Amino acid sequence: MKKAFAMLLSLALLLGAAGAMAESTTITMGTNAGFAPFEYIGDDGEITGFDVELAYLMAQEMGMELVIEDMYFDGLLAALDQGTVDFVMAAMTINDERKEAALFSTPYFNASQAVVVLEDYEGIQTVEDIADKKVATQDGTTGYFMALDTFGCDASNVAAFKASTDCVLELTSGRADCIIIDDSVAQNFLQNFDGLKIVEGLEMPLEEYGIAVKLGNEELLEKINAALQTLVDNGTYDEIYAKYFLAAEETEGAEETAETEEAAG
Repeated sequence: MKKAFAMLLSLALLLGAAGAMAESTTITMGTNAGFAPFEYIGDDGEITGFDVELAYLMAQEMGMELVIEDMYFDGLLAALDQGTVDFVMAAMTINDERKEAALFSTPYFNASQAVVVLEDYEGIQTVEDIADKKVATQDGTTGYFMALDTFGCDASNVAAFKASTDCVLELTSGRADCIIIDDSVAQNFLQNFDGLKIVEGLEMPLEEYGIAVKLGNEELLEKINAALQTLVDNGTYDEIYAKYFLAAEETEGAEETAETEEAAG
């Protein structure tokens, strides 16, 4: 009986080890696929974007298969803490409050906030003008907290949405005076929605995006940093950056040139 039990125990341990090995071949990323061009649902129904392409290649560098969990932005760090995801990559700004909840990678993207308004709106000329305005922003993001803490908006005037595109609806319907959101996302709005502009000349603090891992998981953080550095060193990062940001700038410039020529002609 003891021999049979020992054999069963050994088999269970072997199966457990095999299961652990199988699990270790995948790595789960938490993101919020409503923040183009960083993460969004493509025409084929799959999640894509700047962060997503980088994440797939980083996983490949680590010899792992990437699994993506799409969830609300304000729940990402909680999911990380609970072990639902292994890391978070979602255009997440590194700040002191978040560093108390997670470890962050080497910064991989520089950003700032932008203020988007209807193209004929002139009610915001300085950051001080924002305080009494109705603001649309994405829940849990830097833009949301800046509206309250930096610009002094009353909470009753700040509408926070789960998806960034809902902010555009709030603005175009007249329920908001402006949107406060990351500058690259603001540029994406201008490319995809007519009648919008970014308020120029506003001084905004610079931000850095990082990849978050669970507190205490320095081993994974080191692997992520190493994989990210490899993509930077071999030029892959620059290629993906050009695809999502430089190409968009060139398209915008060409459209402006065409409009100028049409007006002149």
